Amino acid sequence: MFLLFSNNGKIIFMLLSIIIPCYNEAKAIKNNVEEKVIPFLKTLGINYELILVNDGSKDETMEVIETIEGVIAIGYETNRGKGGAIKYGIEHASGDYILFMDADLSTDLVAFNELIPLLGQFDLIIGSRHLKKSEMPVKQPLIRRFVGKSCRVLVNANYGFRLKDTQCGFKAIRSEYAKFMAAKQLVNRFAVDVEYLYIAKLNNWSIKEIPVIWRNDRSTTVSIFKSSKQFIKDMLKIKKNKKNYLFEKGEK
Repeated sequence: MFLLFSNNGKIIFMLLSIIIPCYNEAKAIKNNVEEKVIPFLKTLGINYELILVNDGSKDETMEVIETIEGVIAIGYETNRGKGGAIKYGIEHASGDYILFMDADLSTDLVAFNELIPLLGQFDLIIGSRHLKKSEMPVKQPLIRRFVGKSCRVLVNANYGFRLKDTQCGFKAIRSEYAKFMAAKQLVNRFAVDVEYLYIAKLNNWSIKEIPVIWRNDRSTTVSIFKSSKQFIKDMLKIKKNKKNYLFEKGEK
């Protein structure tokens, strides 16, 4: 059972909702979840729910995830993007904290060992590929490294962040705030990470970066140029929505 001790000594039982967006993952998702994710989570002794979101896949992803025991399989027919799948997952989550992670397990599951002790201490705990203790055993291609670094500089400059990594697909958020973020969310693609972090910054919510072991997925079909163009458009959209992101106590 997953529990934490509060400042006044009371025992708090906590549920962690874990969301995995899935797009055309029919070939790999069953093995990743049944042979890697679930066995690892069981070793942690935590109370969790695992939510797999089919993001309008063109293959048999929905049919596959429905066969996996011990998960909540949900989805929709038309592809929305990573952000859309995260939003849908958050809307169906019931945990005290809500975490989202990539279906290809680019972030090594040992990141949970860094994460668990910090729950209850910070509002957002986010994986970072660029801390001193982080590891990237397989280097990304030069063009992806260039675009990634440019993205970090651009995002930090525009939003006043001091973060080493905004785009790592491993983030846990206090549930009350995650629900608010999803309700206010404007973008459905890769800039959703920036949108969530910007909302957190505007509301002075605490953010903690943790080191991760990250392996590049060389089989990805995402167009780096097309996604970069959309990313910039979404960044402008997010900045213009500043007033709508302010949180009032009791609002969800």
